[in-house]
Amino acid sequence: MPENAKTMTATDSAISLFEANGGILSTTKAINLGIHPRTLYALRDEATLELLERGLYRLANAHPLGNSDFVTVALKVPKSVLCLLSALAFHQMTTQVPHAVYLAIPANDQTPALA
Repeated sequence: MPENAKTMTATDSAISLFEANGGILSTTKAINLGIHPRTLYALRDEATLELLERGLYRLANAHPLGNSDFVTVALKVPKSVLCLLSALAFHQMTTQVPHAVYLAIPANDQTPALA
């Protein structure tokens, strides 16, 4: 191995994986990509990652999210589609602020349990 070659630490590798995936990963996806849970929690504890919601992490230095609720729901329920007032608000076609995120899900899918 050449002297100049840098080896990536687990932390550097995890940050690179987050960056390659848009800065947001679920715990399950992060572990499936090879990030050890200890590394994930250490990054959270040192404020490199922020917890958006249970099981969903985001790089702290990433650009701010415009519609964080929509992003969170879209990642937690990937087969869903925003509808009704949520879709109008997302496309800036209303002045109303939805009090909930309205979703359409496939008929044969189980209703998601989001808390």
